[in-house]
Amino acid sequence: MSFTNQIPLPLRTSWPVAGELRETLFWPCQSGAPQALMFLIPGNPGLVDLYIDFCAQLHKRFPTLEILGVSHLGHTRFTNTRGLEHRERKAHSLDEQVANMVAVFDAIDREYSSAQQQPRPKMLLLGHSVGCYFAQKLLEHREDRVHRVYALFPAVAGLADSPRGRQLRLMFQPGVRQTVACLVQLLRWLLPSRALYFLAGSSGSLNAENARVVVDKMLFKGTVASILQMAFDEMRVIGELDEQLYRRLGARFVMFYGVDDQWVPVERYERMREVNTLGEVLLCKEGISHAFVTAHSSDMARMVAKALKRELDSI
Repeated sequence: MSFTNQIPLPLRTSWPVAGELRETLFWPCQSGAPQALMFLIPGNPGLVDLYIDFCAQLHKRFPTLEILGVSHLGHTRFTNTRGLEHRERKAHSLDEQVANMVAVFDAIDREYSSAQQQPRPKMLLLGHSVGCYFAQKLLEHREDRVHRVYALFPAVAGLADSPRGRQLRLMFQPGVRQTVACLVQLLRWLLPSRALYFLAGSSGSLNAENARVVVDKMLFKGTVASILQMAFDEMRVIGELDEQLYRRLGARFVMFYGVDDQWVPVERYERMREVNTLGEVLLCKEGISHAFVTAHSSDMARMVAKALKRELDSI
């Protein structure tokens, strides 16, 4: 027995990709050679830690599945492999985030290719919210290597025109977002950590553990500024649905929409069903929220597992 079998999952590390240090969580294959690698791309705010419960449920169900997820650049503070705190010094644009995510995928793909395992593990993408836009772009750039895309509440069109986008877009504007980031830092100076944990938990959308993750890793001036910068870009860049891509490559997608999603309203589901006639476009009626990681990780994992089982059984 290897000592690594005693280490609780996920494995946590950071690694340099195209000049940027990426915070990474990894769930290795539990049995034999991996059949597939699932690359998790979070939504905004982009903390991969918030997906631990969800990924753990999937990993438990599929012994030959490996899962790797990364946080978005600048959206979290984390320690590097020497135990030193890493802070991003700049806010990255949406295009910069996408470009580095493609580089991350390429690095993963090279690693699995060099292992010379036959057959090669399937490369699966799992995107959440705006992470689905990243997955869409990855498929566009690496069509020959992406086998399937699992899109959860896909924010791939019309974000500025969504109900929540209209409510919050003022907060994303230059000047306003810097003020919000400064107010967050002021709260850190004025309040003890215990009070911040209580405030985060009392929002009703975070359990106690995730409240600590948000406070300890995200609630800083620089990280909040980065999160709001990317949100501003999302409102500006993610406009019309890329109908040509979904008509051509729609069969690669398994898409999950919600019945009461304020970021991706049900009209987006209806439009996607008209455009993507080749893939699976599903409407979740179980009341799972857009921010499923806060309260519905097990339910969402169960739904994804049904589709994933068909994928892995076909190998």
